[in-house]
Amino acid sequence: MVPVQGGTRRMAQRAATIGISLAGLPFIVPHVVEDFAEGIAERVGLSTGAGAFLLGGYLALQVWGLVLVGQGRRAGWIITFYVSLVWTLGAVADHGPAIWAGGFRSGAVSVLWVAGLVLTQSTAAALAWRGWRGESTR
Repeated sequence: MVPVQGGTRRMAQRAATIGISLAGLPFIVPHVVEDFAEGIAERVGLSTGAGAFLLGGYLALQVWGLVLVGQGRRAGWIITFYVSLVWTLGAVADHGPAIWAGGFRSGAVSVLWVAGLVLTQSTAAALAWRGWRGESTR
C-alpha cells in the first residue's frame, strides 16, 4: 500500500480534483453517445466498435489518473491534467464553432452536455496542473 502524502490542504486539493473530474461523467457520457450517433467513429476512420473500445480505454486512463491522485502520486496529476486537457480542447475545437453558430444538434441539451464537459474538465485540468506543479517543488 502506498502511503498518502500531504497535509489537509493537499488532501482537499486531491478530493476536489477527483470530484470535479468525476462530476464531468454525466456530461461526457451522453455527449459521447450523441457523438457516436452522429458518426464520429466513421468520421475519423474507425468502426463504431473500435471507437467505443478506444473511448473505454480513455475513460479507464482517466480513472487510473484519479486513483493515483488519490494516492498522492505525481503521475496521477500528470495523467489527470493531460486527459482533462484533451477532453476540453477536443470539445471546444470540434463543437465550439457549431455552438457559436447556433442550432447545435439537439439544441439546449446538447449545448449543456458540451458546456458541462468543458467546465468540469477544464477545472480538473487546472487543479491537476496546480497539483502537479506543487508536487515538483517538494
